[in-house]
Amino acid sequence: MLFDGHSDILYALERRRRNGERDVFRSHYLWNFQRGKVEGSIFVLWGNPEEERALQEQILQQLQTVQAEVEAAQGALQPIYGRADLLELAERTETADGVSFLLGIEGLDGCVQDIGAIEWLYAQGVRHVSLTWNGGNAFAAGINAVGGLTALGRLAVRRVQEMGMLLDVSHLNDLSLRDVLWETRGPLVASHSNSRSLCDTPRNVTDAQAKAIAATGGLIGINSHPPFIAQDKGKQDLQHLSDHVAYLADLVGVTHVAFGFDLNYWEGNGTEWHILKNYAQTEYFLQLLERRGFSKQEIAQLARENFLRVLGQVLT
Repeated sequence: MLFDGHSDILYALERRRRNGERDVFRSHYLWNFQRGKVEGSIFVLWGNPEEERALQEQILQQLQTVQAEVEAAQGALQPIYGRADLLELAERTETADGVSFLLGIEGLDGCVQDIGAIEWLYAQGVRHVSLTWNGGNAFAAGINAVGGLTALGRLAVRRVQEMGMLLDVSHLNDLSLRDVLWETRGPLVASHSNSRSLCDTPRNVTDAQAKAIAATGGLIGINSHPPFIAQDKGKQDLQHLSDHVAYLADLVGVTHVAFGFDLNYWEGNGTEWHILKNYAQTEYFLQLLERRGFSKQEIAQLARENFLRVLGQVLT
């Protein structure tokens, strides 16, 4: 069983519904989750800045998509709002029962730029927040922006954690991440970032950042997006992705490493086995980790238990 800490599937679901399709998750994606034994995930709201539609409009339409798809799926999609829902997921024994998801947001760029955005998101069922995407906003600066947390961003960090929402630092630039570490009062996750020591990109975490995130009780979610695996295209494969797992596990401990695969759902599902393109390939990846010396218990921690533990600490 597997929990994926970062999924962009809502963007794909909303696009298909906008084109007239209905019951999209069961029609196109449920089989993929079941084949990979993926029982749960964080589904993020995300506004694409390259679209003509305003970011706020994209977020609102994705929220409508979530509600419509949950109703259409007839139990195949089950929201996680709090610890009771999380306990139900933890006790599940097979993915045939459906897929549980925690609703998150990948950057507050498409929200009203004040602290009220946090309360509004919570009311919509959101339980995971990253302050910004790659750019900057009224809260923080992403990897393509300068500066750190603003005064509003510091308030947002506290409010997110007070309300029992998971705070995610992937996409923050180094200064904003440093500031979040100063402000945090609970576990942090870098839900879809690898090791910068193995692949030097600002989307990955430094050794010092990884240790600091682990010290909060949080974790780093391994990202299968090829440019974050290696700069050399010849090394953008599952073997080198497993290097990130091994390196971070040695650095901060297995209990602080998990998966946040960041799969792309709108450009087709490839079947090449050298890069993780769909959940059907996760079994091979887990076998690769076992051959590298990870025990079955450690693999269970990486694949499922670590994220469920952190969510159990955060949710109310």
